[in-house]
Amino acid sequence: MLSSLLSFITSALLVRDAIAWPSAPPAPFVQNVTVFVPPANWPDKGGSYARSVILNQNCEKGEPTILATAAYNAPDGQYFMIHKSTDYGVSWSELSKAYFSGNASLTGGIILQPFLYELAQPFGKYQPGTILLSGNRIPGDFSSTNIQLYASEDKGVSWEYVSTVAYGGPPDTDNGAPCVWEPFILAYDNQVNVYYSDQRDPAYGQKLAHQSSGDLRSWGDVVNDVAYANYTQRPGMITVAQIGNGKWMCSYEVGLWTDPVTGSNDSAPYATHYKIADSPLEFGSVSDNILKTPEGISSAGPYTVWTPAGGPSGTIVVSDSSYDQFFLNTQNGDPNSWKNVSSQGHGVGYTRSLSVLPGNGGKTVQVLNGGMYGSNMTIFSAGDFIVPGPLGHGPGAQGFPACQHNSGGYGHGWGWGSPWW
Repeated sequence: MLSSLLSFITSALLVRDAIAWPSAPPAPFVQNVTVFVPPANWPDKGGSYARSVILNQNCEKGEPTILATAAYNAPDGQYFMIHKSTDYGVSWSELSKAYFSGNASLTGGIILQPFLYELAQPFGKYQPGTILLSGNRIPGDFSSTNIQLYASEDKGVSWEYVSTVAYGGPPDTDNGAPCVWEPFILAYDNQVNVYYSDQRDPAYGQKLAHQSSGDLRSWGDVVNDVAYANYTQRPGMITVAQIGNGKWMCSYEVGLWTDPVTGSNDSAPYATHYKIADSPLEFGSVSDNILKTPEGISSAGPYTVWTPAGGPSGTIVVSDSSYDQFFLNTQNGDPNSWKNVSSQGHGVGYTRSLSVLPGNGGKTVQVLNGGMYGSNMTIFSAGDFIVPGPLGHGPGAQGFPACQHNSGGYGHGWGWGSPWW
């Protein structure tokens, strides 16, 4: 059995090295380029929750197209402004406005917590290359919270309402208020899965859960991913990534968490926790870890990606909403192997997002910073972080992969399957 396994691994590595993956053109290093600044006549210029997607499911070649958005309270409607870059984030232009007006019973108000995702396989009428956009629609009378899904079949130029994944009561972060928050989208096992924070279950002040769909119209039962026996604890703001050993990691904050060593949460009031499972649909059955380095504990609004750069197992990169630094792990999430490093000047932001750019051996992680809730003025910016250590290998590290759609719903964001390790 062992000899057969070694033979298989050796053959896989030889195939990997023999594939002539397309090379990406040299990418410029982007340092805090402005994506958007609210106009002077906007009464509310605060922003947060930047998100982006790299389009790569229609056999693109050359320089990638990146779409980005963030949450702003625009005075002329309830929409997410979609920005576009075709030069690795050096410059940006407005592409469209995605109005969340598909449910006529919800008028006025705001939309929060966007997330962008590109389909790699068909779901219902939506073909590979369709872009999904989710957000939390809150009407003007603040009577409900609604995690809605919109779709673009023309690369972000126009948008249509698809469905409401989950809805709850008025927005209220007090335990017991039955509302929903913070969607995250991931296709896996021939389903689109939307993860979110859920306060509707009376057994928990807040839990993390997901619902799944094969057609984007109808959604299955609520499945718990993180739910603590301690009612007062509030896990929230989940993100999910596949890591170098093929397993899946989710990270999230835990509000009202208490450090068992100090008996307080002064150093990390929303301490970052994470789980690692064989499948992104099995987080509910595994225990969690706290993301801690010798310098301290990560706290609030984490966002996680994996890149093949940095070592044999690649690097897990985590951003949070409390620190300028990033948290890195080159040992497949081992709880004792986290270290924090400078983000190379990207500043603190409320749930900054991360994406690994194609090419450069996977060493370039693009950071989107939409600002902080409550700020009087926000500059929505994009910039790059260079992962320390050696270049990575595999399709995404060399540029866009060979032209094939990802039918299994796996991968690290470049449309390829199980990781090369």
